Amino acid sequence: MSSHPWYRVAISALLVFTSTSLAIPAQPADASKLALGSQQPRGERRLIYNSDLSNTTCHLSEPATAEELREVVRNYARAGQIDTLVQEVWHQGWSTFWRSEHCRYDSRFQHKRLIPLLDRGQVPLEIYLKECHRQGMEFIAGIRMNDRHGHNPDLFAQLTRDHPRWVLKEFKPTSRGADPRSREYGCALDYTQQGVRDWLFRILSELAKRYNIDGIEFNFTRMPECFPRVDAASSHPIMTGFVRRVRQMLGTVERARGRRLVLGVRVLQDLDACSQVGLDLPTWIREGLVQYVAPGDIGFTEFNAPYEEFAQLARDHGCFIYPQVEARLQYVRRREHQTPAQYRAVASNIYGAGCDGLSTQNYFLHWGPKFSGPGESGLERPKQYPQALKTLTQLRDPGALSATDRHFVFHPLWGPQGRGPSRTYQPEKIVLPRKPLNRPGAFRFRLCAQLPSHSAARNTNRMPQLLFKPHIRRGDTVAITINGQAIPSDLITFAWPDDDASPATARFNLFSPPAVYGDNTLTMQLTGSDPGATEPVSLFEIEVTVPGSPTSTAP
Repeated sequence: MSSHPWYRVAISALLVFTSTSLAIPAQPADASKLALGSQQPRGERRLIYNSDLSNTTCHLSEPATAEELREVVRNYARAGQIDTLVQEVWHQGWSTFWRSEHCRYDSRFQHKRLIPLLDRGQVPLEIYLKECHRQGMEFIAGIRMNDRHGHNPDLFAQLTRDHPRWVLKEFKPTSRGADPRSREYGCALDYTQQGVRDWLFRILSELAKRYNIDGIEFNFTRMPECFPRVDAASSHPIMTGFVRRVRQMLGTVERARGRRLVLGVRVLQDLDACSQVGLDLPTWIREGLVQYVAPGDIGFTEFNAPYEEFAQLARDHGCFIYPQVEARLQYVRRREHQTPAQYRAVASNIYGAGCDGLSTQNYFLHWGPKFSGPGESGLERPKQYPQALKTLTQLRDPGALSATDRHFVFHPLWGPQGRGPSRTYQPEKIVLPRKPLNRPGAFRFRLCAQLPSHSAARNTNRMPQLLFKPHIRRGDTVAITINGQAIPSDLITFAWPDDDASPATARFNLFSPPAVYGDNTLTMQLTGSDPGATEPVSLFEIEVTVPGSPTSTAP
């Protein structure tokens, strides 16, 4: 891999940067008016890999070796062609991969494997970053701002005694494997408290000054709640002040070091949701406080998110946008993992929204983790590793995606009625009462893909197809339109389940027209009701498969 362009910038030029002059020159003011599919990605960074705290340590030997850590980075670079590694190094009040004088080291067994290295003065964080630089990759230190897995009850028991106002008691552990004491003592920090912010700032300052990192990432999707729920929407100045303080600290370090340091943030997938939990993204972007934003859901891949809201704002202020993709698609079927065709589809929508690349979270679920207990030897890597990383290489070039098969999936991430742990997510869905008939319901789905016309598709057996799963009865009749154009009922094929509780599966070939590049709307009407049915008619899931076409282009 070639070195990242930031390493090729002359040190003499970087020395003149200040913490308020780091933004790339603004794009034209009318950039925000451009349509989906009209904006090309900027810069050379396309793939950011967020490495979970345990997705590597759970497979290391007992004890771990420095060469194993180097091989992890080589796999990211060679198999995945990753540009930037975000290795998370602080969470739940613990440091991980390094020791800090301001907090305890992670006490879980998989991280104790690194203690012999640390005792010999071989810091895993330093091993990672040096190998990243040898491979031409950036190394960003990831910080989980309020990880609520609930694995460090000792810290929160101490805080409850010494600093009780530092703990957000209203938020409970998110992990089923949480220590039961975390429900009693709490597991979240309250960032309204100056002491909490000062404590984390000391840790960040030590991290940036001691190690030759390329930047820091704040992960607000593990978890987003940093303030009491009643105060969150009015707490923008508090977190903005903290972000500003860290950006200024990084500016001081970079001037001494002679090269730029990045501050990135991983946040919820729409600006309103960020605002509700106390994060003022527009101010952070406009003031040049953050150099990239990675918006996404807490646990699943969102195909329908309006990422252009971030991209349009960022393009005016020199910030880059890398929406997040996850291994899983939804909570109800959370053991199912994305296919390469699904990754290619969501990447098409990400680039179509004017974003600059994408980032991962929990990608390691494609091959693990398989934890070994205390005293057990290290485990061999599953067969999917590192081969599963190769899927990411298919996502680097937005121009090549149209030649590939893509599978767009529009499911309710947290279930039909679920809003997710953040309580801000709203799924697309249709729910129709049986009376009166002919009442329409609409479902928006985004296809940043150019579909062929019906006449152009006649010479191929591979047709674009829309699949939807309506909760209807055999005696029901429904009318379906796409963007206002009726789909004749004889072109829709239904498959019926064995029970009334499961949805039917319906499908039809989808062409352009009626489909368009960008946002589409499927409308469903109940035109005739099964005499014995009383429950509402509903639709929660749509999928679209688009065969690859070498001649296909965006508008």
